[in-house]
Amino acid sequence: MSLKTAIRTNTFLKKMAQGIEKGARRGMTALVTKCLQKNDTVEIDSLNGPIKILLVRPNYRIGNALIMSPIIETFRQRFPEAQIDLLTTDNTQTLFRHQRVDHLLTLSRDAITRPWRFPAMLRRLRKEKYDLAVQAGPSSLTGLIFARCIKSRYTMGKGKRGQHWFDIEVNGEQAHAYDIPQMFARALGTPCRDRPLMTLSNGERSIGRGELEELGIDFDDTGRATPFVALFVGGHLDKRLPLSFWQESIDALESAGQRYVVFVGPEELRHADTLEQRVSAGQYGALCRPRPLRTFAAMLHHARYMISPDSGPLHIGAALDVPVMALVQKRKSLKFVPRGPADIVLWQPEARQLLEAVIRPEQFQGRRTQEPPEPGTNSTMAGALASR
Repeated sequence: MSLKTAIRTNTFLKKMAQGIEKGARRGMTALVTKCLQKNDTVEIDSLNGPIKILLVRPNYRIGNALIMSPIIETFRQRFPEAQIDLLTTDNTQTLFRHQRVDHLLTLSRDAITRPWRFPAMLRRLRKEKYDLAVQAGPSSLTGLIFARCIKSRYTMGKGKRGQHWFDIEVNGEQAHAYDIPQMFARALGTPCRDRPLMTLSNGERSIGRGELEELGIDFDDTGRATPFVALFVGGHLDKRLPLSFWQESIDALESAGQRYVVFVGPEELRHADTLEQRVSAGQYGALCRPRPLRTFAAMLHHARYMISPDSGPLHIGAALDVPVMALVQKRKSLKFVPRGPADIVLWQPEARQLLEAVIRPEQFQGRRTQEPPEPGTNSTMAGALASR
């Protein structure tokens, strides 16, 4: 097992690595922002015609990368003749396939151990002579460095703590992660989708159908799948649910005759055999081991509901307009769960609550609850809660 895999799959090592990373990032942010000069305010109307725009969001997490995806279409509507490029990562670039960007530029996570790649990318971007560099993720130190250091004519973004780091400042209060694209849309004076966006081709949908048919999911003559729910067994650190919860949920779905597919991510592959034994004992489910990201998305596209902890695949479901059922363990997740009218939030759920929501989703959709219960108690909530 490689060191990277060991850190990713071990909670203690992952938390320790994150602590080191956060500390280093805070120090670097303080150093970088101390050197940044305050910019004079520029109106967005100063930009017209066939300009060159770079959207900067080099984040390696699927969910964080997808959250900014509506910004692409927002800029395309505001500047239809512009060249719009996106700086992302090799881990997340596939999420933006078929979207209206002209060029996808990527950073590799290996650049952390090969720091000379950063200056090389900066030089490459400077040669493009962009008219506008946009920091699409307000919390990204890497994004801030690239947006400010590629020497574009103007910069755009949302500063922190009242600091003005950009020529075109994006303003507004953020109560939910999905509010960020809305802030950019208001600054541009264009409409914006209220959830992430991921686009599949007809060919990819067909591949997803084929994969599901191999798992026993039937399709009718119109191409519609037999209704099934998708369960993603995964999540990040303390957002995960225990293996016993998924086993009990499988039993509950089987007892009610509900069709389901259990998807196992790379970090949860060690549980695959145990879960497969549980699924094989029933007659309504199937287990899917890790697939390429877009194949997984193409399979998920056909689901009736996507059920997952706060995770990247949860946002993939939202981006495909599949109703999602978020299994929330921590209060901090409430700022990230999708908030569409058909989306459901279950607070520290038990298997029986998951089954109730699957059978009668209309009873759980669109509710508003100001606060989750005190730790140690269970309750059901739906929607984006107070921020919805």
